[in-house]
Amino acid sequence: MSQRTVNHWLIHHAARHAPEILAERLEEEWLSDLQARTSSLSRLRFAIGCFWATQVIAWEHQPSRAAVASTTAAGSGVVAYADQNFSFISLKSSTFFLVVSLHIVLIYGFMTAISHTHKSAVPDPLQNRDLPASPPLEQPPPLPGPTLKTWTIDVPRPVVNVPPEPIPGDAITGNVVEKPAEPTSPPAQTHVVKQVVGGTGAGFPDTADFYPSQSIRLGEQGISTVQVCVDAKGRLISDPTTVKGSGSARLDEGALKLARAGSGHYRAATEDGQPVSSCYPLGIRFQLKN
Repeated sequence: MSQRTVNHWLIHHAARHAPEILAERLEEEWLSDLQARTSSLSRLRFAIGCFWATQVIAWEHQPSRAAVASTTAAGSGVVAYADQNFSFISLKSSTFFLVVSLHIVLIYGFMTAISHTHKSAVPDPLQNRDLPASPPLEQPPPLPGPTLKTWTIDVPRPVVNVPPEPIPGDAITGNVVEKPAEPTSPPAQTHVVKQVVGGTGAGFPDTADFYPSQSIRLGEQGISTVQVCVDAKGRLISDPTTVKGSGSARLDEGALKLARAGSGHYRAATEDGQPVSSCYPLGIRFQLKN
């Protein structure tokens, strides 16, 4: 029998021991409370508690039995004794059932805890075994020694003609011939390349078109210096970068957008009058008109 069936059986029988006008309502409320509980142990405790509560209520509100009048006093005494004995047996049975129920709950919790405990397998104890003796290894034969040969190298004696040493007292004269100095040519003149830095050319966008609207509302002004690299035809060859900010991130971003939009409208730098690729700073001023 599953735990759910046991819980429903306990609540159903608990409701049957309640007064008839409350039995159906109590059973519905108890079943609703039983579903609201999360753990299985709490549901079992709740069902046992409902069963025990109805037993106590039924025993306390049990209608008193009146002894039937009889003709003899002995008969009346027997009836009263039987009524008291029945109440004692009912209380004793309820107590016994409560003790058994508590034992069932404890056993169930113990079994649940054991089922969730993973025991690691104990390895077998180590056993020592005698290994057979290994046969001795055969030593390899010794290697033959190196054979050395005697080499004779004949080196011829060098013949060096050493001039005789001068005899002291001999007259030694020397002739000094003066050579005319060779004419020196003047140093070549170094060519200086004439460079002209580029800038903005014809058709360059207007700064007012890239003035951020929020900066206009806030009255932000300033000069943002960007670095541009253009080729000989005035087109950008890399993305412009900010060299010196204006103090406002919005104005600096507007200056970068203006520098990108001006690609193809820059005036290239020249060397000796020839346009060349180069990088140069470009100052962009954002100023509000009065």
